[in-house]
Amino acid sequence: MNDLAPEYVAARRVLLDALAALEGHLDNLILVGAQAVYHHTGAAELNVPLMTTDADLAINATGLADVPEIGEVLRAAGFTHGPNPGHWIAASDVAVDLMVVPHQAGTTRASARAARLHPHDKRTARIARGLEPALLDNERVTITAFETTDTRRVGLRVAGPAALLTAKAIKIAERLEQADQQPDRLKEKDALDMFRVLQAVETADLVSGLKAHSADEHAAAVTNEALDLLRAQGSSAQGRIPVLAASAAPGDPTVAPAFAALVSQLLAAM
Repeated sequence: MNDLAPEYVAARRVLLDALAALEGHLDNLILVGAQAVYHHTGAAELNVPLMTTDADLAINATGLADVPEIGEVLRAAGFTHGPNPGHWIAASDVAVDLMVVPHQAGTTRASARAARLHPHDKRTARIARGLEPALLDNERVTITAFETTDTRRVGLRVAGPAALLTAKAIKIAERLEQADQQPDRLKEKDALDMFRVLQAVETADLVSGLKAHSADEHAAAVTNEALDLLRAQGSSAQGRIPVLAASAAPGDPTVAPAFAALVSQLLAAM
């Protein structure tokens, strides 16, 4: 594991710290974001190294226990609140983000950013649309450290590739809408992570996962939205998402056309 970026190694260490603190809630936690993507894809066939500086966890609020109180155990483990709900920062300055999907957020206020998971801290988790499929499309795996001196092993649910593809697409869609006012929020890396999934996972497996999302109305809604976005912005080498992915892999002229070809293949198979 020596070839991994030190930031990624640190992010995994802090993830394990958070999971140790949240041991009483592990059944309700799902790893999402880049660390989940890399679990499925590895380095794939790209020359761009795996890189992330944080960890993302979705909370399945259904059946979430009242104790231990999440804020209390995280603070006891050395985490502090960041500026935004759900953003917990370790002493090493590496963050873990806790997120809840809108229909489990305990509030219907359109402007709400923090989920209401009473009796847990009111800033425990932020509301994040796009993670709905991860609540049903996941599998339990063993998460380990990247340092030989750290022997910790934790059983944790990890979102499936189709759920991660959907989540990344929804995230990009939201930021495309905000791009004119907040261009810095549009992250090229999110598009490259989508490409990693498309490249590393068999199309048939992605199709199976995406179709399984129809079992839940909330998951189906965001998955259909993600597919619409891919159809409109991802199926041509000139589309905004392939262009973003290519920008994150400078010097590789194959990324944008390959992205578009894989998306076209996926859409045809759907």
